[in-house]
Amino acid sequence: MPDNKINFEKLINTTTDAFNAKPEGKEGETDFGAPKMVNNRQSVFRVPLEMIRPDRFQARLLLPFALRDEFFGGRLDWRGAVEAWFGLAERDWLIKRELDELVALGDSLADVGQIKPVTGQLLNIDGKDRFQLLTGERRFWATAIRTSKDPKHAEAYVLALVDNQPTLAKQIAENMAYKALTPVGKARAAARLVLEANSLKPLPGMDETEYYRQVSEVRLEEVTRESLQKTLGLDRIYYGRLMKFFDLPAPLLEVADRAEMPERVLREIVAFEPSLWPGAVAYYCEHEGRTYLDVHTWLETQLGHVRTRSPRLPKDPATKSARAIKRAILNLDELPDEDKVGTLADAILSESDKIEAAKVIERLEALNAALRQRMEGLRS
Repeated sequence: MPDNKINFEKLINTTTDAFNAKPEGKEGETDFGAPKMVNNRQSVFRVPLEMIRPDRFQARLLLPFALRDEFFGGRLDWRGAVEAWFGLAERDWLIKRELDELVALGDSLADVGQIKPVTGQLLNIDGKDRFQLLTGERRFWATAIRTSKDPKHAEAYVLALVDNQPTLAKQIAENMAYKALTPVGKARAAARLVLEANSLKPLPGMDETEYYRQVSEVRLEEVTRESLQKTLGLDRIYYGRLMKFFDLPAPLLEVADRAEMPERVLREIVAFEPSLWPGAVAYYCEHEGRTYLDVHTWLETQLGHVRTRSPRLPKDPATKSARAIKRAILNLDELPDEDKVGTLADAILSESDKIEAAKVIERLEALNAALRQRMEGLRS
């Protein structure tokens, strides 16, 4: 234990030096004995887990809501948080699924080492030096979980780079680099961009949902719209749809996020009366693979609006396929890829040679013309 304390103090000194050091030149560099390696102009430090504080208000939330107040309020350390986290996972399959991912990541870090350092700043919080994470919360918790499960790891630390110019855009880009943000995560990222653009930062003791809901009182300026488009690819209409998700109570918002609920499903749920929201969210999460059409039918059933349909005559295979194509196009928003239309095009033309691809395109163009002709009839 004494050695850990010494290393902790040495790390603070060397990290503080890194803040003040010039990018080039090593004159007067003091070796405090802290393990580090030089990577171009930056030094990589071993930062004890006790020193690290993740950003509570980033777009992808990992620690369950039930533990966040105690952990970020300093009443629960990382060891206690991990232990409680496993307890919650025994009763919640969504929490267990995410925890299993972090366990796998921790095992990978133990096997091959931490290739990519976390980033952050050294801040003084309540009289103590803390390393405030900008990016890398998954690596932090994966290391914490691995350490708590393996008694041989006496010293728990992550490799970190000091970032003297942290930006929200960097953090969002890092979140999206691992995998696409869920619709709820994207809503958080967009809300925080808008709030910070209006100098609204979280107040002490404020929880996540309370903070994000302030966005309803903020006007969307042109500069902010450009930032949303550049960072998240959101236009004004899409942004407005995402902000509606904050109408959901915080517990439902957390479940929707952990279930990676598609945007189309969320939009379907919030379009109905709030008394139906808990049941609709639970219904979606009961079985994997449910779509917004399933949820819509369930909601309509609760209201007694579902009508029995008369039996339909069997359709020919081509017509059935056309209806499947219609469903694929209408469900385009549910695709996780950024280039959603491109993904659909790849699926249609997969395993086709040039001759077949040309025939497909020719017939799609003819179909497009026929659709437009019929749409004119719908308008009249």
